[in-house]
Amino acid sequence: MADNEVMEFEEGPPGRRRVPRGVFERGSEPDPLYSLANERTYLAWLRLAITLLAGAVAVDRLFREHPWYASEAVALGLVVVAVGVCVLGVRRWWTTERALRLRQPIPGFGVPLLGVLAVLLVAAGVCVLVIVPES
Repeated sequence: MADNEVMEFEEGPPGRRRVPRGVFERGSEPDPLYSLANERTYLAWLRLAITLLAGAVAVDRLFREHPWYASEAVALGLVVVAVGVCVLGVRRWWTTERALRLRQPIPGFGVPLLGVLAVLLVAAGVCVLVIVPES
């Protein structure tokens, strides 16, 4: 089988539907290798979101006894970025899976710039926490 050859699959049991329907009811089944690679990428987005949430908890706990507006802002900022990463991961999985099923080119991805901005925001918050003395 060639690398780009389309695999043929038998129909599943009647009445069994896969969700989300907006993805799985369009086009034809892609090669499982591509779908699984897309799924692994989605799981990497989820791991990043969980790591950001863990960072938010760490910042919150570090300044638990003497809360400070900057520490709370950094923790909340990390939570917001984590939710955004999760949403972007779902969106990226959805568009890539749909493109695979419709045999279209995989869409471009401009989110790395957002990632750079998020890292810069968090770095600036950490610098403020380290530089400004505690009252």
